[in-house]
Amino acid sequence: MAGVKRVSVALLQESAEVHFDDAAVTPEELVSTVEDAGFEGALVNVRHPRQQLEVLRMRVTGMVCAACSTAVENALLSQGGVSKAAVALASGEVEAQFDSAVVTAEALLTAVEDAGFEASLLSQGGLETLTLRVCGMTSTASATAVEAALRRVPGVARAGVRLEEGLAEVWYDPNATGPRDCIAAVERCDGGVGGSTTGTPPAQPLTAELLRSLSPWGGSGSGEGAGGGGKGSSGTMSAADRELRYWWGLFSTSLFFTVPVFIVAMVLPMMPGSEGFMSTPIIWKIPCNQVVKWALATPVQFIVGWRFHRGALKALRRGTANMDVLVSLGTNAAYFYSVISILFHRYEGHRLEMDEPMKFDPNGYVPTDFFETSAMLITFILLGKYLEAAAKGRTSAALAALAALVPDTATLVVLDEATGAVLDCRDVPSALIHRGDILKVLPGSKVPTDGVIVEGQSYLNEAMVTGESAPKWKRPGDVVIGGTINTSNPLLVRATRVGSETVLSQIVRLVEHAQMTKAPVQAFADRVAAIFVPLVIALSLLTWLGWYMAGLTGVLKDALPPGHTPFLFALLFGIAVLVIACPCALGLATPTAVMVGTGVAAQMGILIKGADALEAASKVKVVVFDKTGTLTRGKPTVTDWRLFGAVEGGSGAVGSCWPGLGAPLDLATLCRCVGAAESASEHPLARAILDFCRLHLVMAQHGATTRDTAAAAAAGAPGGGYPSKDLHEPSGSGRSGSRASQREQAAELEALLPKALDVAVTPGVGITCAISTEHLAQLGAAAAGAAASSSRVGSRGGSAVALPAALGAAAANGTVRVAVGNRLLMQQELVDIPAEADAFIGPMESCGNTVVHVALNGRLAGVLAVADPLKAEAAGVVAALRGRGIQVVMLTGDNWRTARALAGQLGIDMVHAETLPKTKALKIRELQSSGKVVAMVGDGINDSPALAAADVGVAIGSGTDIAIEAADYVLMRDDLEVGGAKPIACSTQLSVAV
Repeated sequence: MAGVKRVSVALLQESAEVHFDDAAVTPEELVSTVEDAGFEGALVNVRHPRQQLEVLRMRVTGMVCAACSTAVENALLSQGGVSKAAVALASGEVEAQFDSAVVTAEALLTAVEDAGFEASLLSQGGLETLTLRVCGMTSTASATAVEAALRRVPGVARAGVRLEEGLAEVWYDPNATGPRDCIAAVERCDGGVGGSTTGTPPAQPLTAELLRSLSPWGGSGSGEGAGGGGKGSSGTMSAADRELRYWWGLFSTSLFFTVPVFIVAMVLPMMPGSEGFMSTPIIWKIPCNQVVKWALATPVQFIVGWRFHRGALKALRRGTANMDVLVSLGTNAAYFYSVISILFHRYEGHRLEMDEPMKFDPNGYVPTDFFETSAMLITFILLGKYLEAAAKGRTSAALAALAALVPDTATLVVLDEATGAVLDCRDVPSALIHRGDILKVLPGSKVPTDGVIVEGQSYLNEAMVTGESAPKWKRPGDVVIGGTINTSNPLLVRATRVGSETVLSQIVRLVEHAQMTKAPVQAFADRVAAIFVPLVIALSLLTWLGWYMAGLTGVLKDALPPGHTPFLFALLFGIAVLVIACPCALGLATPTAVMVGTGVAAQMGILIKGADALEAASKVKVVVFDKTGTLTRGKPTVTDWRLFGAVEGGSGAVGSCWPGLGAPLDLATLCRCVGAAESASEHPLARAILDFCRLHLVMAQHGATTRDTAAAAAAGAPGGGYPSKDLHEPSGSGRSGSRASQREQAAELEALLPKALDVAVTPGVGITCAISTEHLAQLGAAAAGAAASSSRVGSRGGSAVALPAALGAAAANGTVRVAVGNRLLMQQELVDIPAEADAFIGPMESCGNTVVHVALNGRLAGVLAVADPLKAEAAGVVAALRGRGIQVVMLTGDNWRTARALAGQLGIDMVHAETLPKTKALKIRELQSSGKVVAMVGDGINDSPALAAADVGVAIGSGTDIAIEAADYVLMRDDLEVGGAKPIACSTQLSVAV
């Protein structure tokens, strides 16, 4: 059977394994063949061989319109093994996904060049590329030695040498090596002559310097010589500058010849007295003006315009018609019509002059020519190309500004592994940084690459990356972003990400990927542009044919100018149709507008993942917000609490013993019980409760009263409102905070809490456990002693906590059962909620607080009110959206009472509460079913299904990686400036329409 490569049959198992070409035969056809042979067959499974897919990025020059980008895409997709191709027309970059087992990168470059364009490789797979200028490489032997030395470097996948230019190109894995290793390998090389029999040393030692370093996101660090780290923008901008200079050179040359042609053709005939001079025959009785125009138009047509003719020939060989075909046909038709017209007239005039001199009047007719048309058409097209190149360069300014944040040089520090002492300190180009390098960042300087602080603490200004105006406090263990500014103290940073892995590179790459995706309106423009050139050519031929047939039938007998034949006369109209059409604006408007829009959005801290998202955002009518972490800060805190069955005193608690506890209940005891339970929980509210417990227990050790604790929480002490060992240090050192600080706080809290036994967690309900009353008593006694000691040394808080003596007596069973959770858990534990508790819980929940119930031995001991404060900008954003006529919806998994309370504060009318992740996606589709374009704004993993289901998904930059991956937009700042996306999208769509 055609397409079947190999068959193996297992008789006992009654199974058959078939290896086949899925392009020639389908699994269903194989089953049918077996059944046709008289057996019953059923498809068990189909396994496709794993493809070795790689992503290749190349820079392509010569693309000027949608037809060009379509030609490049088709050239790549026509190659076997290419699964996807995307073209960024505005930036001149192309990305192709291909199977390296089927086709090579070199074959893809050749395919693009055969399509009439110039292509150069930027990156392939996860490799990064660098170009070295090698001095002293003067022979084939030395070039071979350099290439071999580079190939021997661990991590180098490919290396090539261009002897004539003195350059070496290296593709390497940044996880295994880096630019410094490649330079050292070249400089250690003996130039290929060190092993010769003569032993003659090379004329000069080989030296290498970084010329440019290209990474997979298409940007580069380039420079000359030791400054190879260069401006991060130079790779993209230098290409734009080269293209700009190229078009300017062609345009200025064409203009030099075209201006005299224009003067001779358009200006001189209007000047009195010039007719005699210009009509004077000078060569074979051809008038002077035609000789001058012919001579000046020829270099424009065949030298300056050669790039159009070459592109047209390549396009026609592929069976396609692009703008080059249109320009070449139009200008060649005008030029050769002029030549034929002049020669025909002179031939006919010479014949009449010899045979019928009485009928020939040399002044009666001057042949028609269009030399000025061909020259001016090429000149104006070149002017358009120059302006397009300038526009594309300007639209890349946002990306260039981001890439330029990386400093030119970095201070590399070499430490002694044993003692940590500094052995060496030197400046190196930023492009030469390796992963794992220790870098010194002085106050006022920029961080050269992403890394982790290993020594020092300082404020870092991250506004240029995240848009946050307030500097962030960074300590050892905190992550720093390349390009941010160290504002206060020196730091030692270990490089963890280099090249394409850095945050800046990923931002630029994300924006460039958005520019490669085609919006639906751009796809329509591409389809129109693809048929525009053939349509114009067809209309031109029909126009010529119509006028020619009219001339042959005698309809134009009296209208033919002197000396014209029906063929030449009809050709005038065909040429007129041909030369006035150009599809470039149609194809260039959309990608240029998209590039500008995504670039401006990036400067505002809004990353757009695709042009389709940009278009969809302009049509959004409904915006759905998640609550926690999106409308709120995502960092809940305990705002209030209430104890039941205990009487609080100024410095302690007095009352009857709590059942099973053997002591009266005070806030410290409650915190120990709640903290023990929540320390085993991973619930988002557990962190807030543990921080509250730590706050009270630590301050109680210093002799503080309950009122002091409340005041400290309200004032917002360092560390999120809670004291730490370093109270003078600011907190919030980045999104995740300081790992070291968190470990210290966790250890401190663990020492203050009893151990939880028999822990049982019920998702969505709460947690239960048992704690030893003996351990609880020991902790209480230790806290009382610490408080008394603090009072004696004059600490704040007045008298010590007077714990009842009964606290040391263990309960009958020696343990206390603790239940912490919502009202449903209290029902499961058969805990009654007294009226006084309901009177407190109701107002708390109506204000948007989440109430956590605490029961000890089956009796409600207290409640904690936990609130996630609204973001400062939330109300303003909601009001702005509603002011634009956009419906705002809240979608949350929290309870209805809390959700309605927050919605009331923000002015949101539609609320969906207590929703699961799957339910959120269904709610999005429900809103879409009414025909409205829906945007979803979220930050958590549970939001990712809804983000993917929405027409426009917007992820908060502080959210999870999964949410960011599922979204179309990413807000780099941890705020809700989603309103900025719609004006950008609308302006972009307006630009495309105009």
